[in-house]
Amino acid sequence: MDRSPKPSTSCGLTRKRNIKKETEGAAKKIKRMGTNVEEKSQERQKAQEGKKRKKKEKREKRERETSEEEGSVVKRPCIPAQRPYPKNIKNYEFHVKLGNGNFGKVMLASLKNCEEKVAIKVIRKQHKEGNDISRFILAESRTLRITEGCPFLCHGYAAFQTQLHAFLVMEFARGGTLKQLINKEGGLKTDSIRFYSAEMIIGLQYLHSRGIVHRDLKPDNILLSDEGHVKIADFGLVAEGMFTSDRKNFEPVGYFTFMAPEIFSGIGYGAAADWWAFAITLCKMATGRSPFYEGMTLENLMYSVCCKEPLFPEGVSAELKELLLELLEKNPEKRLGTKGDIRKHPFYRSIDWTALEGKKIPPPFQPIPTVDITAVCKESLSFLEEADCISASGCIERIQDLSFLSPTWEKSGVPFCPHHLSSKPQSRTNGLPLLKPTSSAIPSSYALSILGPATGPLHLGPCHRPSPSWALRGGPGPG
Repeated sequence: MDRSPKPSTSCGLTRKRNIKKETEGAAKKIKRMGTNVEEKSQERQKAQEGKKRKKKEKREKRERETSEEEGSVVKRPCIPAQRPYPKNIKNYEFHVKLGNGNFGKVMLASLKNCEEKVAIKVIRKQHKEGNDISRFILAESRTLRITEGCPFLCHGYAAFQTQLHAFLVMEFARGGTLKQLINKEGGLKTDSIRFYSAEMIIGLQYLHSRGIVHRDLKPDNILLSDEGHVKIADFGLVAEGMFTSDRKNFEPVGYFTFMAPEIFSGIGYGAAADWWAFAITLCKMATGRSPFYEGMTLENLMYSVCCKEPLFPEGVSAELKELLLELLEKNPEKRLGTKGDIRKHPFYRSIDWTALEGKKIPPPFQPIPTVDITAVCKESLSFLEEADCISASGCIERIQDLSFLSPTWEKSGVPFCPHHLSSKPQSRTNGLPLLKPTSSAIPSSYALSILGPATGPLHLGPCHRPSPSWALRGGPGPG
């Protein structure tokens, strides 16, 4: 009889239940794994969406800050990586016309994607009268290259050209001109005259040490930075290579009121002519007028400058009057500035020249900017429509050696001195007009006329210079 145990029905059921449990457990495990994968995918998606949202919020915040800064004096610097090539005129945005220079207009502009403003002098290389002024453009470009070495000269950033135009990029002086300050304040106080004239002395001596005579020094061309420091500007009429006193120039260049006797007399002039113009500028600061004839008759002005003594109103201090008399010496060889050390004159006794050169002495005035730097130029600018290249023939030639780019400006990514070059166009009915250069190398059409009281236009050209003997013998003067 077989006594071996028979398989229990319960064991089979247990095994089935275990298999079922394992199957269900595996299914749940697979389901949990799928759920975890899905949850992780959702978490990654949420993280990516969060990053995008944060980036969007940052971008919107930057846009709001930019919008809030519109009209603010302090601007965020542009990113150097986004800075366009600065020697292409189409990479600039133009805002307003600042004024007129000797041979062109000056525009307020900025590189696209950049906040800082610059002044760009736009010069047509072939003058409307058919005169080639390339040598004056080139001289101004060469001067702008070296101005960075002096804090009281308008710094040059770049120069380049297209087929018809030359472009000079300079710092933008926000404080306006010395002429505007004089008109606003009337006669300046002695301390203010001392401060501004001392900074002008440093700028002039820097130019003269490099053989450069400005030839157009006047309050219109003395700019003020946003801090109130002097910036001598407009180098369109400079004479170069004037290193020695025996080197003379014979072109009657500049503005009549500021011309020295040796320019009128035709005997030749040098750096001493700048010191005469400097003295007239000092008189304008102190009294609002020139110490010589200021009417509209050229002969009267020439006679007054060459033959008469300067007249000063009451109220001019003794030291300032003494300084002016030494600067307004008729003989350029004896004139202060070329003879003696002007820095040691008693009028400048209180000046710490080292501190002044380091801009450590605060200016007497804090200029209030008057130019709307947020404006957008709406007029059509013909030079922007011009071809970028210069044709091989039939067009104006390229000005050799004109182009430059300031290494300091290029490395900084933004203009390192946000100032403006401002100059109001000269009125033909307000005082004597600007006299453009006239010589055998320049057509006589540059000799501009001025209206006499009843005699009609008067011209000062190559054939109308007073003889040296007339000026030196002191007469006869005009009636």
